[in-house]
Amino acid sequence: MRNSLILTQDCQLFSALQERVQPFDVNVKFCEDAASLRDWMRQFQTSLVFLDLRPGTHSLETLSFIQDLSREENARPTIVTVSDGSLPSQAAGELSLIASAHLIVDDRTNELTAWDSDSRLDFDRLMRQNTPPQVPKSCTLAGSSQSLTTHQPEFFQVLEDLQRVAHRDVTVLLIGETGTGKTTLARIIHERSKRCDDPFQQLACGALPSEIIESELFGHIRGAFTGAERNKIGRFQAAGKGTLLLDEIDVLDVKQQAKLLKVIETGEYEMVGSTEPMQSEARLITASNINLEDLTSSNRFRSDLYYRLSVLEFRLLPLRERQVDIVPMAVEFVEECCREHEIQIRSVDLEFLHALQSYSWPGNIRELKNHIRRAVLFAENGRLRKSDLSAKVTDSPTISTLSDPELCENQTLAEQVADNERELLMQALEANRHNRTRTAQSLGISRVGLYKKMRRLGLLEAAANGDLKRAS
Repeated sequence: MRNSLILTQDCQLFSALQERVQPFDVNVKFCEDAASLRDWMRQFQTSLVFLDLRPGTHSLETLSFIQDLSREENARPTIVTVSDGSLPSQAAGELSLIASAHLIVDDRTNELTAWDSDSRLDFDRLMRQNTPPQVPKSCTLAGSSQSLTTHQPEFFQVLEDLQRVAHRDVTVLLIGETGTGKTTLARIIHERSKRCDDPFQQLACGALPSEIIESELFGHIRGAFTGAERNKIGRFQAAGKGTLLLDEIDVLDVKQQAKLLKVIETGEYEMVGSTEPMQSEARLITASNINLEDLTSSNRFRSDLYYRLSVLEFRLLPLRERQVDIVPMAVEFVEECCREHEIQIRSVDLEFLHALQSYSWPGNIRELKNHIRRAVLFAENGRLRKSDLSAKVTDSPTISTLSDPELCENQTLAEQVADNERELLMQALEANRHNRTRTAQSLGISRVGLYKKMRRLGLLEAAANGDLKRAS
């Protein structure tokens, strides 16, 4: 006979749960407080624990105890949470990873339902399996001021490899969509290197007109061009012996690419308008949200520069491919926003978390953070509800509902993702009357980032042919 514990001060809830689990040859133990539950678990092996998370319980400290005890004994019980439809904010991320089920209890009838379903919970299935989910392992790359943690196994190798090379004086190339965390990773790499006490400089090449990029990179002397009234140092010189991040290097023209390659190979460059060579002592980190190999194939990016950069190339996953990270990341942003605006959030509705997991996040981490900030500012009575999210998140079709299943059978995953992203961008453009500036803002990406996505997905050609309205 297996042991099952129910931590609650609600006798009616205990009776309801006891009635449901007893047919499965389970010994049910009623624990009115956390201390009695801990005493029981120290003495007897327990296979199933129900935690009442409603106000007035001590389930959060009990959850921490279960985790510690499980690590000691290398076995963890199945955890089922019971609530009024929300989770304590400080535990929402952890519970989303380790709980086998979340139950909602009706305080009047004690009826139990699964939080994400209109039907009654299938206790038969839960008790037959009675197998706790494996807690996803995590991988963290940490600097002195910030860190990046993932539970997505496909992302582990990237962080582990970056950890190996962060302290080396080598050029690194980061490839990832807008908002996937390239700047954060670059700063962590800098903070883990021996250059951490020197400056960290960054330049978003895509945000600058082509004619001034060279001046921003290398600086210029007085009189180098019209308006150059005084000498100006460039980012390479400003970085000193520190680190320089060059983002969106795909926008560099061939001449600028050649000069960048010279700096990488020899460390030498000239200020605009000068022939006197200067020496860069900075470490270079480059980034792009476009596959540079494709640009090389179409002769839009120098192959010798790409081959030099691609030796240490790291690809960052978009948020839609890091589903297990969405809720823990959202909880972190909630706490950050609460500190910033002096707001207290005590609980998070499960439907709020479900909405976050169902949305495809074309703007990735940056978009998630922006929507979390909005929700926290709109929240009432210290509780985050689905209604606090914008309609863009709650009403948008999920990835699974965007594509026609019959079409998906003949498509690769990459083709399905591209179709879904194209559909989401078209919806965003339509919602903003095809104004690209407002569309980019609503997606939490830059206008240049939107332009690149539209170009990659064939929407620019559609606009040019009249299939899409031209943006102002």
